[in-house]
Amino acid sequence: MSVRLSSYKASFDFFKTVSYKTDEYFLKGELIGAPIKKFPTNSANTLVLEGLVIEQKRLSGNNSRTVVKQEAIERFHPNNIDNKDFWKESRTYFPLVSICGGESCKSIKQVNKRTLQFSDDMGLLSFLRSLIQNSEERLKILEIGCGYGNLFFDVKDKCDYSGIDYVIHKSLKKYQNFIEINSSGIPEQLYKKEYFDAVYSVNVLQHCSQQDRFIYFKQASEVLKKGGCMIFTQFLMTNKNKNDVCWGLVDEKGRGYTHFFNQLTECDWDYELFYVLDLLGFESVISKIGGNFYAGVIRKK
Repeated sequence: MSVRLSSYKASFDFFKTVSYKTDEYFLKGELIGAPIKKFPTNSANTLVLEGLVIEQKRLSGNNSRTVVKQEAIERFHPNNIDNKDFWKESRTYFPLVSICGGESCKSIKQVNKRTLQFSDDMGLLSFLRSLIQNSEERLKILEIGCGYGNLFFDVKDKCDYSGIDYVIHKSLKKYQNFIEINSSGIPEQLYKKEYFDAVYSVNVLQHCSQQDRFIYFKQASEVLKKGGCMIFTQFLMTNKNKNDVCWGLVDEKGRGYTHFFNQLTECDWDYELFYVLDLLGFESVISKIGGNFYAGVIRKK
């Protein structure tokens, strides 16, 4: 089987072809001669078919480590593709894929529930709820990557909420709380110095390039009031986890990459992230690492 996918659009076409018609979350049939049994669509690695892999290493527990060519990273890097179009394609053809993992969702309600539960399990949602509940004033909250409105529906009656995303779902358009963005970054109408009490971004930043991630941190440091908090998650590489099976895709230098529908996004090393946050004047409130996932709450000094 020889397939060359020249763009992320061709990659989406491939995923549509090999996915079950009645279940958008799992591949069907055979891939490279091997039968597929309930393999998550969004985790499929088509780079093997595209000739963009240097080597695959077998690891324990039937896992593999794939070293990809620089060409793959350049072709599917978020700085080199139309991100708005990418997320439109993703939402159109795979609208209920949850990036939190686990069993497949069958409705937007289930996607929202799982996303909130993930945040709560990491101690982030409970932190924000406590922040809102214990405040004498009505807090102003900005969410980067609002998805289907999971956080909005949880806190909208208790704070002044604003959310941004590349795609605002039709179910949210009746509300005035959302702004659809065309490129990465906090839009001008929300870019108010020392205005927000909290910036929230869960299961979003790992899909941004490192450059855009760090820009979001810088912007958060500017729009947050003194003492305001940024609540976020992302993937993070450390000396302890750098060889774990969770890093399925790496470059020749050993840096890990996410591969959500072949969008290849570099992951920060811990020393890179913490250096930038310190430089921007943040202090750590919550810092948790599980596997390759980092959950953090940082406060503007």
